[in-house]
Amino acid sequence: MSAKRASLFVMLMAVLLVLVSPTLAQETSITFLTPAWGVPPDEEALHAFEAETGITVEIQSVQMADLFSRVQVSAASGQPAADVIFLTEEAPSNIVATGNLLPLNDLIAATPDFDLSAFEKADFWAIGDEIYGIPVYLQLVMMDYNAAKLSEAGFDAAPTTWAELRDMAVSIKEQGLDEYPIAFGAIDWSWYLMALSMGDPMFDADLNPVFADEGSKAREAMAMLLGFFNDGLISPEMLAGSINQHALFWSGTGVFHQGWQGSVQVGNNPDTSQQAPNVEYLVLPEAGNTWSFPAGIGIDKNSPNADAAWQFIQWYVTPEVQKDIYNAFGLYPSRSAVAAELNDEGVIAGYDAILAQSEHVNELPRYTLWWGPFTDVVTETILEAAQTGMDANAVIDQLAQEWNDLKAEYE
Repeated sequence: MSAKRASLFVMLMAVLLVLVSPTLAQETSITFLTPAWGVPPDEEALHAFEAETGITVEIQSVQMADLFSRVQVSAASGQPAADVIFLTEEAPSNIVATGNLLPLNDLIAATPDFDLSAFEKADFWAIGDEIYGIPVYLQLVMMDYNAAKLSEAGFDAAPTTWAELRDMAVSIKEQGLDEYPIAFGAIDWSWYLMALSMGDPMFDADLNPVFADEGSKAREAMAMLLGFFNDGLISPEMLAGSINQHALFWSGTGVFHQGWQGSVQVGNNPDTSQQAPNVEYLVLPEAGNTWSFPAGIGIDKNSPNADAAWQFIQWYVTPEVQKDIYNAFGLYPSRSAVAAELNDEGVIAGYDAILAQSEHVNELPRYTLWWGPFTDVVTETILEAAQTGMDANAVIDQLAQEWNDLKAEYE
């Protein structure tokens, strides 16, 4: 073959290669750092996305504490922890406010068919005008309960005050219907839930810890929470760390359960819960306030594959994947149209209770840089107090001092 013909042959083969496999030159591998419940539930759908786009997705499933640590350590060396990062729990203070994520504004603007207004709580993942995450699911911190057990105990309605809830739990225990009627953890969430529900704002506009004020509802909440443990209304397994309140409740122990927006879906699944089919939401007592815990998905600011990561994010938040996530984990869709569609299909249990609870939200200051360290201390202190019988007022005073010390350190 002459040199000229060889050259023409190479050119022809190159053209044919592009025509036959237009995505080959664009093939990219990206990593997705996520907790277990963020892993796409439909493996076949993920493979279809990979085949269509030429983007291979390597999923790295870790605990949330490890996720935060990996992002922080990688950022310190200027390296990406992963291309795509799942955002939930204390992500706002641990990795968003600290500048570890890529602003998505330009990618959103360059994608005309991507409508951010279709998602609830999009502003949760924004700092100023910059968007750092696309909402994946919504998660009000809520409560649910076993309505059949409550009725068996002689009560025809859910409690409307915390004192009433406690009295009901004592009666249930005394009747031998459930040895440990309250499924709460020795964790920060239990205190926040009770204090907010009682009407305590927790912090003022200047981030002063008003929960420590004399006679505050937060003090009352801490005393009652520790009393639940002291009076044997919560299983001692919560103090041993061998199980969390969700697994305990689904195993059949407990009447009142600290859950979330979507927890009834799991509680009434006979494959996962011995409480099925009797679980209903309990709209929080008294002032009834809670806080939200939506999840999002973002891109590491050091990712070399931002365009591919953005393609994956667009797929991940499609209606189809949101339905898969709800069906697998009971996590409420962030697309309002998807939630409405599932409700019309009768899939979402307790839709009216969710809407009622959504009217009572008092957000905690989770974007403050010291919020993550503070919550760790809250959980450690509550656990120690429940184990040792520490006085509730001493716990509150200690937490207020910790807050003020952290605030002074970070500001």
